[in-house]
Parts: sequence; C-alpha cells; structure tokens
Amino acid sequence: MNAIEHLLQGKSDRAVSEAAGVSRQTVWGWRNNDVLFIAELNRQRSEMWQEAHQRLKSLANRALDVVELQLDSGDPKASLAAAKYILQGTRLLGDSELPKSGPTTPEAIIMERLRSEARFELMEEDKKKPRSLWPEFDPLREFNEIDFMQRVEDLARSRLEKAMAEAGLS
Repeated sequence: MNAIEHLLQGKSDRAVSEAAGVSRQTVWGWRNNDVLFIAELNRQRSEMWQEAHQRLKSLANRALDVVELQLDSGDPKASLAAAKYILQGTRLLGDSELPKSGPTTPEAIIMERLRSEARFELMEEDKKKPRSLWPEFDPLREFNEIDFMQRVEDLARSRLEKAMAEAGLS
C-alpha cells in the first residue's frame, strides 16, 4: 500500500523502492506481474481521477464566470484564450478526456493478458492457412474478424481458471 501511494504521487520506481524499503526490481515486478498489486493500483488511480473530476465539476460554474468575463473583456488575446477554453470544455477543440485506468480486478488483468496471448497464438495459426489473393474483397471478411475475436475470447476464457489458480486466486 505504501508503494501504491508513492506511485500515485508520480514517483519513480527508484523513489518508491526507497520509500517502501524494497529493491527497484521488486517494485517493477509488482507493477508488471502482480495482478493483485496492479488491480489495486488501477482501482486507486481510478478513484483518484474520479475525485479530481468531481472537484473540477464543482468548480465549473465559478470558472465559467471567469471565462465569460474574459470573453467579454474587449481584450482580443483574453477573448481568444477564453474562446479556446470554451471549445476545449465542450470537446470541440482538442482532447479533454480524463486518462483511462486499467482493469481494477485481478481476474480482469489476467483476462487482458490471456486475450493478448490468445490473439498472438491464433494469428500465428492463421498465418499457416491458405490466403485469398484479394483479402480486402473477401465477402466474409467482417464475419471472419468477428469469428476471430470470438475465438480469442473463447481461448482466453478456457485458460482463465488455470491462470487464476497459478496466481493463487482460485
């Protein structure tokens, strides 16, 4: 929990390892391989962004009042800056999305990895199959893509119970 707190503050693995009293490699291992750690880090990161989002929403009316004053100020630079903020706020200009966090449960993290492995494995299998000379004109192309995604999901799901057990989570 100490390491997660420091990671949420944006500290480096080295600084986190010093604060938690473990090696930098241990912190790296937690962040990249420990599904319980990853899930909790993602959960807390998501919670932190939700709190920040709520705080921003509570300040929105006051901020809009200031922007409106600037927009009507008669100063072209201030008006342009205010207009830019308005357009960004309405998502008509630039990206104003909050960062996305990863999965927040160990099972979801494991499934994400299993899907990636299944996708790679099935792509390798499919490379060995004969191909059409014009795959972009294949009338079954969309069906084949949907079928491929379902095969990936089925293969990943078939391996979930074993992976959960290997992670000590069954």
